[in-house]
Amino acid sequence: MEAYRICEKKNNELLTLFHGINGSRKLEMNTWLEAKVKPVRDGSRRTSKEYMSGFHSIGTLEECIEFVGKFRKARTLVIVKLEIEGNIWKKEHSPANIILSEKIKLLEVVKEINICK
Repeated sequence: MEAYRICEKKNNELLTLFHGINGSRKLEMNTWLEAKVKPVRDGSRRTSKEYMSGFHSIGTLEECIEFVGKFRKARTLVIVKLEIEGNIWKKEHSPANIILSEKIKLLEVVKEINICK
């Protein structure tokens, strides 16, 4: 299934926005990556919701471009087209259309966005 993901671009490398994989935020292109699916929480202690972890992606390029507007920290972000497979589920408590999956393969960078705030 095709989807899109927001990544950070730094020193010409793609990085996860938050949590890393096996101790690294670096993401390889054209390689299947597998998530460690486990119960996790996000948000503040007061408002956090538990859900099963997985790779976050968004179903369409248009939704992904809209979602990038939520980021404020100055940095370079990219939208990457990817393939997702394995178990795929929705992040139910998210106001955005976030898809979680066991596996991703980054195919190509389709848009670069410089946040300068």
